[in-house]
Amino acid sequence: MHMKISGVEYLFGEQNIEVKPKQPYGEEQCEFLEALSKALRADKEARQYTDILTFAFWIRRANIQQLYQAYGNTYNRIGKGVVFHIAPSNVAINFAYTFAFGMITGNANIVKVSSKRFVQTTIICRVMNQLMEEERFRWVRKENAVVLYDRENQEATDYYSSLCDVRIIWGGNHTIERVRKSPLQPRSTEITFADRYSFGVISSEAILRASEQDMKTLAEGFYNDTYLMDQNACSSPHLIFWVGNKADQKKAEERFWKSVYTEAKRYELADIKVSDKYTMLCECAQKTEAFNVDRYDNLVYVVNLKELGEDITGYRGKFGLFYSYQIEDVEALFRYTNHKAIQTCAVFGIEEKVIADGIMRNHITGIDRIVKFGHTLDIGVFWDGYDIVSVLSRCIVSL
Repeated sequence: MHMKISGVEYLFGEQNIEVKPKQPYGEEQCEFLEALSKALRADKEARQYTDILTFAFWIRRANIQQLYQAYGNTYNRIGKGVVFHIAPSNVAINFAYTFAFGMITGNANIVKVSSKRFVQTTIICRVMNQLMEEERFRWVRKENAVVLYDRENQEATDYYSSLCDVRIIWGGNHTIERVRKSPLQPRSTEITFADRYSFGVISSEAILRASEQDMKTLAEGFYNDTYLMDQNACSSPHLIFWVGNKADQKKAEERFWKSVYTEAKRYELADIKVSDKYTMLCECAQKTEAFNVDRYDNLVYVVNLKELGEDITGYRGKFGLFYSYQIEDVEALFRYTNHKAIQTCAVFGIEEKVIADGIMRNHITGIDRIVKFGHTLDIGVFWDGYDIVSVLSRCIVSL
């Protein structure tokens, strides 16, 4: 790595990284991630950002050990070498998770962050650089780098792509097309986390029989799933399917959205978000007249759809705009979810197994995850249908 690339800023690490593949979940990686977790949780500036604290909690040793135990034995696996990560521009903290994936699996990592210069990126890189003052973590700087450059810098993308054994692209279809102009080595592989769409399914009956505490817990979980990321996360639900008889549905919806509204009062709703949300509502009106809107101040807009096309991925909201549609039973759900772009199905009052059985029975190409509300942003080593440990490491077979 001696070629000088213009326009590249190293937020962490250096250009000439060392490549020393390790066993997934190795002690060295776990020790560093635990130290980073503690440092972030102790940092005054970092504590101001919920997404940083969530990441810090995720990389603590206890959670990494749980991931290891859930995955199974990795004694015959070793990292592939160099992973080149291209983080998205819409989720500030994503770069840290993809870096952790590469480290957990025993790889050297080059992480390209968004040129938007998120505060979270600056904070985490600052704390990582501070940890490098400890002799035991000098290897981390030697084997990893966080870089910032303009997305149009084809020379930089060409260079890092030529070095890597695995390339991970987080972003929209246009981003993937642009990055793929940079060739990989013959044996290198690629993972793409393209545009995805997520939705929720709620039982009206379950809402009506829920206690006040249950409703508060549900609303808090829904708030975390959506408002914390302005609905930008690929796993944030945009559309809610309501299952049950029509007599129950209206009462249930009203109870649910009022609970969400109560939680949403702590959301910082800037003027630009209000105008953007109203613009989205107007665009929806141009697509179809078959809807009505329930508004809870400017914090919650609920577009109640009377008709629904087979491709639901166009129903996207931001800043507290959601879509709602009534179905008679869970089986009706599968008429709308046979689409590869669909990622997460969040549920309340419906067993995850019921959805999973329906996916199998109906041969559905969409839906990679089924989780309860409040857990759509939970990230693990199985993501978007990929087994991250397997794709970022190689298996050594002993005959």
